[in-house]
Amino acid sequence: MKTFKFILGSLVVVAMMATAACNKDEKIDPDPIPEDTTSANIVINELMTKDTAGLVFVDGQGDGSDWVEIYNPSDKDLDIGGYYLSDKGADATTDDMWQIPTGNSAVTTVKANTYLMIIFGASDANGTDLDGIVDGRIHCPSGLSTSKDEAVALFNSAQELVTVSETFNADGPFGKLEKGKSLGRETDGASTWKVFDVPTPDAENK
Repeated sequence: MKTFKFILGSLVVVAMMATAACNKDEKIDPDPIPEDTTSANIVINELMTKDTAGLVFVDGQGDGSDWVEIYNPSDKDLDIGGYYLSDKGADATTDDMWQIPTGNSAVTTVKANTYLMIIFGASDANGTDLDGIVDGRIHCPSGLSTSKDEAVALFNSAQELVTVSETFNADGPFGKLEKGKSLGRETDGASTWKVFDVPTPDAENK
């Protein structure tokens, strides 16, 4: 009887040791990583400094307006209300920035895997600059000039650089952007840029 109890006790100890060894080797899943809500993925994808054909917007004066296309390659929507735009490039100062209005996410959200168009330098029928959200579209009051401006940059609400275009003035690799042509990434989100003879606003760059 004592022998039986001894064997039984030994088996229990062995079983406990085996269980402990298994638990020690078992991988414990780490806490889930918080969802990335930064703006690191969105890019300025294409722009036009003189849209003579009015491809995106014809203002109250009958003129085609300059425009910038923002592309969101991620699978998450991003509201850029409260972000800042500048036509002075990555080194823009606060005085050079224009803030995208807040409180209208239906207009200022860049949907996942799609585009958001921002209009520059449009006027109403009286010649007054369109500024803010007008008729469901984002309007930056200043136009894009190949003689006065440099590149379009987007900054977050803390005025930290998010994305910047290639330079479109005479100092850029393509020189002054010509009328009727756009400057864009070779393909959506690519690091390299090219001049498009046929602009592709609100559509895939190719």
